[in-house]
Amino acid sequence: MEVLLGQEVSILCTHSVAAGREGPVLVEWFITDKNGVQRRVAYDDGGQQGMDAGTEYKDRASMDSSHSLVIQAADVSDERTFSCQVTTTSGTGVGETQLKVFDPPETPEVVYNTGTLSVTGDYASEIATCSSKNANPVPTISWYKDGRLLNASTERNKELYVVSRTVKETSGLFSISSTLYMHLKKEDKDSAFHCKVNYSMPQGRVGSTETDSFQLTLHYYTENVEFLLNSPEPIKEGDDVELHCKADGSPSPEYYFSKVQTLDTQAGEAQRDLGSNREGIFRLHRVSKADSGMYRCQVLDFDSPPEVDLEKEVTIFVHYLDPVVVTPSTMVVVNISENIELTCSGTGSRTPELSWKKGGEEVEKGATLTLNSLTYQMAGTYSCKASVSSIPGLEREQAVQVIVEGKPEMEQHQTITHYHALGQTVELTCSVLGHPEPEIQWSIPGEATIEHSGNKLSLELTPELVQSGVTCLAENKHGSDKQMFRFEIVDGQETQGGSTVAVIAVCVCVLLLLIIVGFFYFMQRRGQLPCGGGEKRSLTPKEGNPDDTVVEMKTDRRNEQTGLLSHGGGGGGGTNEC
Repeated sequence: MEVLLGQEVSILCTHSVAAGREGPVLVEWFITDKNGVQRRVAYDDGGQQGMDAGTEYKDRASMDSSHSLVIQAADVSDERTFSCQVTTTSGTGVGETQLKVFDPPETPEVVYNTGTLSVTGDYASEIATCSSKNANPVPTISWYKDGRLLNASTERNKELYVVSRTVKETSGLFSISSTLYMHLKKEDKDSAFHCKVNYSMPQGRVGSTETDSFQLTLHYYTENVEFLLNSPEPIKEGDDVELHCKADGSPSPEYYFSKVQTLDTQAGEAQRDLGSNREGIFRLHRVSKADSGMYRCQVLDFDSPPEVDLEKEVTIFVHYLDPVVVTPSTMVVVNISENIELTCSGTGSRTPELSWKKGGEEVEKGATLTLNSLTYQMAGTYSCKASVSSIPGLEREQAVQVIVEGKPEMEQHQTITHYHALGQTVELTCSVLGHPEPEIQWSIPGEATIEHSGNKLSLELTPELVQSGVTCLAENKHGSDKQMFRFEIVDGQETQGGSTVAVIAVCVCVLLLLIIVGFFYFMQRRGQLPCGGGEKRSLTPKEGNPDDTVVEMKTDRRNEQTGLLSHGGGGGGGTNEC
């Protein structure tokens, strides 16, 4: 039988008695102790069962009704032969069961060499020790490199072998360790090692568990050196440049950097020391054309054989532009309306393209800028830009200030300022161009409260100011110019608008009156108005009715009415008067 450690075990004892020979049956269980002596542990004598005292199974086992020996929890010590003996009147029979107890090991552990291992030695180096504890039966340990099994010998040699050790614990379980020895090569610098533990399980199954992989630190000499420019080309002034030196030795050697300076043919060359580091990177910040030249990297590795070249060179070239030369330089003063020609030139590692700009806007391509009939608006700072289109960012500029000199010029010679009421404070601004800078003088008649500050003036309006206005005079050595400020009240516009409305109202009234007069004249001409001096006219259609009311209409102003509405235009007849 095969069981796991701690599992309950029922060991069967099946038997039969020949027909006709039935009788009392004695069933007994026996074990063989470590001294080879057979001892009984349990019995059933005609149905009377019991456990023998003085054995390790007194409290751990029992016999069931079918005569099976039941062990509560299997232990490694139970790994032995159990015998069942059946005795009847007709004879005795014995059956045996071999019990095997299995227990998988704990998770394996590996301790590897954290030192620096040389690949130049003559013997195998200790790599790591793998251990597996508390298993039954004894497990096995295998070693792997980069996932491939290492067929290590158990015999000591110069290339590859293992030393194994097995310990039986007090629990009866086994612990095992395996130490790997190997002659390392440079190719093993990136290899991953691990160990694997294989162990047996019931029913012929095999289990396994393995450790995490690990890598070793190797010591090997330098065989190859690379020295490269690790920056985009072309290189221009102001760029940051990195030079990378890389040796394939381990551990990383010391890198020495220098700049090679070529002397005359007889003196040869000289080296300017630039320092050393283990990083293998040399940085140049904001390079200039002086940084062009040959740089050398030297690797310090005393283990390398003489035939290995431990020095490498790299040459860099820094593109540059010389300062731009502008004529006239810095500043030039020109009289207004005159002409001036500005020129510039530039040189560098490549011939630059030249252009002129003012205030960030390009005004001319080429080396020459001609300014004709100068005005004050054309004064300012002009810059000549030199650039190389094939090398983005390689450019230089030089500026020149053009000063236009002449008498003052007012932007406006007369200005209308509107106000709402007298006593209001207004602010006047006198805008003038000229060089040298003109002096501003204000001409203000009468008494007024004045806040005077250069070309701005704040004052309180008075009737005198409104009537005469204010004059701003600008003057320099070349002449003078003035600006006149007039004042107009805003309410005047509203009064003018009111007068217009009144005139329109009068015209409308006259028109309505003419319409009414024309209406009466039209009705009178058609005889539909009751007109006549002292005549009586009935306003009812029925005559002779004594109850009818008679209305009599008279006029005392015959001449006036006749003169106004007479058909004849003078005296007129009586019946048509109204």
